[in-house]
Amino acid sequence: MGCSTFSHINEHGDKVFKPKLKFNTLDDAIVECKKLNARPKQITKLVSYKCKTCHKYHIGRNGKTLTDKYKDKLKQVIPKPKFKILGKINL
Repeated sequence: MGCSTFSHINEHGDKVFKPKLKFNTLDDAIVECKKLNARPKQITKLVSYKCKTCHKYHIGRNGKTLTDKYKDKLKQVIPKPKFKILGKINL
């Protein structure tokens, strides 16, 4: 059985689970955590951890509240995406 996490309760009152995201390396999971923690509406800190079931890396909450200082630090670390212009459209 794969790793799953609680998603919601359906109309019949049953718990519905969804598969967890899996990362092959701790570095990949940490990079994703930083991206997710930098989101404006993110309140609790997300951390990466190694799963005892599948031996891959997942992302979870650690219960700590994100501080503005930490979010500002993340904004400096994570580069903004650069867009490449492929061509022009004449209207």
